Amino acid sequence: MPGASDRDLAAPHLARLTKQSVEFTRAYVSNPVCSPSRAALQTGRYGTAVGMPWNNKLMDAGASCIADRFFAAGYKTGYIGKWHLDGEPKPGFVPKERRRGYQYWAAFNRGHAYYASTYFGDSETPIARGGFEPDYQTALAVEFIQQHAGDPFFLFVSFGPPHTPRRAPDKHAARYQPERFALRDNVPYKYQPEARKQRVGYYGLCSALDDCVGRLLAALDERKLSEDTIVVFTADHGDMLGSHGLEFKGIWYEESAGVPLLIRWPRRIKPGAKQDWLFNNIDMAPTLAGLCGIDPPAEAHGEDRSALVLRGEGERPESIYVQGRIGTNGEWRMIIRGWDKLVVDRERKPIHLYNLAQDPLEMNDLINDRGSVRKQEELVALMRRWILKTGDRVPYPGRAPQEEQ
Repeated sequence: MPGASDRDLAAPHLARLTKQSVEFTRAYVSNPVCSPSRAALQTGRYGTAVGMPWNNKLMDAGASCIADRFFAAGYKTGYIGKWHLDGEPKPGFVPKERRRGYQYWAAFNRGHAYYASTYFGDSETPIARGGFEPDYQTALAVEFIQQHAGDPFFLFVSFGPPHTPRRAPDKHAARYQPERFALRDNVPYKYQPEARKQRVGYYGLCSALDDCVGRLLAALDERKLSEDTIVVFTADHGDMLGSHGLEFKGIWYEESAGVPLLIRWPRRIKPGAKQDWLFNNIDMAPTLAGLCGIDPPAEAHGEDRSALVLRGEGERPESIYVQGRIGTNGEWRMIIRGWDKLVVDRERKPIHLYNLAQDPLEMNDLINDRGSVRKQEELVALMRRWILKTGDRVPYPGRAPQEEQ
């Protein structure tokens, strides 16, 4: 979703959270689709390493997950909302043995029925809730916070919006007029009417979520928990929203592979800072573990960046590696080193090269620039090291089913 600094976005609570947090301006996902990215958040590993190369797969039973670590350290653990790590069932009851360390459960496997929502607790009997789905999920989260205010807790709240369908509550959609959006320069002229139309629903959903964020922050304030509670705000992927004439996810462009990331911890983290070093969501689980002084998930590909977050100590990441559209003819891999971004196809052939400092909207592809040959070779060699480190198989064996938007 767009950052709180987006002038088109009405999101006062996110704006407040941003001022109180460290904001990562170069945060990326390991794969810009739901299930592989969510697997990375839970395990610190690439989806291809834990049986999650594409959506609607069942994560490997032996995958070491972050909630297991927090539970073992004495935390009360809870999960609320969309899970999307338990195969095809929709909405899908997830049995206790596959909840990956989360003890409290008010969730469902997958689906985006924002006004006719169903979730499950410990019983296979579905619980139907009316109204806007994130509203009742926020109420459950507030209840969890109130019940465990005296204990260390680890709560994962997983909202579905602004994922499609882009139907926002009326009061939030009414805030936006299509003609008033300031579109990016990389939205083709012919696509601009559709891009403006799509943004009304998308931004309306973001504003609705902002209300939910405000309620969660207020719950922490009321219980005097804010100073010592780490709050993380991020997403499992972005959306193109008309840039380059594209609308959804799964592509290497910044709008799809880049995500917002805020980390707030008033007791320890200086607020208001912007960090431009590279952060991949495989780093999230090890970093959260490091911030709390517990062991990270075993065999994580990601690194503990807590010293960088807290004190600016340690080396900044040299590069990040991203996978995409695994198991399709359009399979790709991406490496970013500094401000240089290289994309290769499923045969490891370089197909796109951008310098994000000079060309943040990726409108000037340098792949055929003869002066970039050596740079491409260096980036390919660096990508090869990532492939070996992660056990990635290029091209990936097997065929992905058709993606839902």
